Amino acid sequence: MTDDAFKDLFGDDNSLNDFLKGFDTKGFRMPEVPDPKGNALLMTFTREVIKGDKKYLERAVVEYKQEVYQREENSSLLEAHAKAALFVGNLPLCCESLRKIKYPSIRHSQAIGLVNYSQGNYGLAVKSFKAVKEDLSLPARIAYSLSLLELGFQEVKMHEEILKPALEKSSIANSILGYLYFNAQDTTSAEKYFWGAAKLNPNSERIRLDLMRIMDTNGKTPEIYAQMNSFYVDTNSRLTTEEITRQIKERNLSVSRAPIKNLFKVIDSLLGQNEED
Repeated sequence: MTDDAFKDLFGDDNSLNDFLKGFDTKGFRMPEVPDPKGNALLMTFTREVIKGDKKYLERAVVEYKQEVYQREENSSLLEAHAKAALFVGNLPLCCESLRKIKYPSIRHSQAIGLVNYSQGNYGLAVKSFKAVKEDLSLPARIAYSLSLLELGFQEVKMHEEILKPALEKSSIANSILGYLYFNAQDTTSAEKYFWGAAKLNPNSERIRLDLMRIMDTNGKTPEIYAQMNSFYVDTNSRLTTEEITRQIKERNLSVSRAPIKNLFKVIDSLLGQNEED
């Protein structure tokens, strides 16, 4: 239909071009314009990560940053750029790229939280985790709890709610709650969680000594010495009996910031999941 024919039907004040513009903005999308440069960048970042070419990627993630950021609606490209930056240890750039995603998902919020935690940006990490706290992965739950501890939040029930889904698999989650209950002077609950940690990670000298400290507090010193042989076998400890006795009586319990093992693998797996997984 020509513009003149359209005006004959709908009046001189109406234009076919104007109508089509309005039609396009009312829920219909024109086919996307091919973006060969964007596709090439996505393929390059993905391929070089697979190849393990860190020397090239260290330069490429910085050199092509602005070209990537010009394509803010291309979440796949921004993810690929973020993962490439993470692969070469450029955590600030990784976080920046994830934040550029126009419509971030639960997965993106978790990934940003994990990267911020790894950089020691605990306040920013908590902000990201809190926004999606019902849907956190196991590493994100532990990082969320440890970030809160670094910021001075030690309310036991809050941490218990965060860590509960991780207790069957994580000795760190159990240790955190054991430490918090010990500080709250509930040594019975503390012992329960340190036993959970010791069962999941019997080879950890630190966890086993923490458990012994709690058991001694609870009047179970004879049981401690009954387990001494298994302690040495499991942990390959070089502590003498005298040193262990001193640890049992004087050991100060603490929770240190645990680094996320294989951070790239964790983030790569997280971003590769479907939102409903």
